[in-house]
Amino acid sequence: MDEEIGNQYYKEQKLSNLLTLFSLLSILISIVGVFGLVLFETQYRRKEIGIRKIHGATVGEILRMFNKIYVRIVLACFVVAVPIAYCIVDRWLENFAYKAPVEIWIYLAALAIVLGTTVATVLIQTYRAATDNPARSLKKH
Repeated sequence: MDEEIGNQYYKEQKLSNLLTLFSLLSILISIVGVFGLVLFETQYRRKEIGIRKIHGATVGEILRMFNKIYVRIVLACFVVAVPIAYCIVDRWLENFAYKAPVEIWIYLAALAIVLGTTVATVLIQTYRAATDNPARSLKKH
């Protein structure tokens, strides 16, 4: 009996494993993309950061300035992605005899993980630029 049930859900288990693998791969690619974008932007805006520091901006204010941009981007993407993901998951769950409800906490946990990873990446890169000597960044070029 257990073997029959296992055989029935073999295809779904394979699909689940494949989706997990591609999800992790897409998250890794996204993190690398955010890292590259933040690295480019901090290099591009290095003089602006130096001028802001000379005029009295604190490291915290500079970090907030950069993070605000990326938090807005993540939230906008989340607003677009959640309805699409909900429809896909809901349609997939229709194939099962016992339909499990789609809980909101799953989407909130995904938002927290993506937001936390993005903020950490932005903080690490921006902190390096914000704590650099402003005279050195203004001398370049």
